[in-house]
Amino acid sequence: MTVPVSTVTTNKTGMCVSELLYPDYRNYVDTRVVVNNAMTALLAGSRLGAHTLQLTSGSQRTLSELFPAVEHINRFNLRSDVARSLLNNADHHLASVALPYALATHEDFVMASINLLRNEGISIQAGGKPIKAWNMHTALFDSAQHPRPTDWLESFDLLREVRNCLAHAGGKAQTRLIDHIAAMGNASVTGWQRLNRQHPNDVIQAGTVKLIAEHIFTAFAVTKHLGREINAALTAAIPGESWARIAVEDFHSTTSKLKNSSAWRRGLVGYARVNYGKAKITESEIEKAARSLNYWTLSRWE
Repeated sequence: MTVPVSTVTTNKTGMCVSELLYPDYRNYVDTRVVVNNAMTALLAGSRLGAHTLQLTSGSQRTLSELFPAVEHINRFNLRSDVARSLLNNADHHLASVALPYALATHEDFVMASINLLRNEGISIQAGGKPIKAWNMHTALFDSAQHPRPTDWLESFDLLREVRNCLAHAGGKAQTRLIDHIAAMGNASVTGWQRLNRQHPNDVIQAGTVKLIAEHIFTAFAVTKHLGREINAALTAAIPGESWARIAVEDFHSTTSKLKNSSAWRRGLVGYARVNYGKAKITESEIEKAARSLNYWTLSRWE
């Protein structure tokens, strides 16, 4: 797994202009950013809190005595040295919260993407099995006839098995996690080490899952990359006339311009060029979609 340095430009929203910015994907990116920022804020906050408590080193007073104006401080009413120790060692607990949060956000997007393929008449290939978190990526990529990003999928599945150990086994390392780590390819292991500065085996210590701060950022890096792979897969699999229809509906739901006006037509063409350029939609396809949806009823397209 190669961890690239991005050279792709972004638009004013921070999204890659080389990606297809359809509603589901924009919502996914926005949600992922919110979750990422929230988890990073908690991580930085724990360090900031520990750093601040250095000023009270040696004090026997509790936090509620030292900081009575801080909301909820009574729920964390410890001596400053004890509180500082907890804050300095909060990484495992924060990662235990962040990991399910990040994966749930991504899984929701993958399922929505599979539904989009299905709604556009593309047969979903899941081997007759229900689509769950463990097989959703392969079902999507195979259905879209897109190469599986195996190295990244192996890292995602490692994170998923870690999440399962936390949620269903009280943090104890389960056989599925152990077996998955043993079966990871060399490229996947190298990629994991580059992201986490540790071997995948180090996720397990003394028979239990042990998380570090880097695992938080790994979860976001892996899901971000897979999200872009899914974007590329859908771009290629869904025909241009379908993207034209989606673009017209998307534009119509966001614009205040009047239908059948030249401003509406120009706005639509520009909107499709910026957000759906990767699909290489032609203006004739846009016009056809606008007419079929009854958003443009004039005889002339101008």
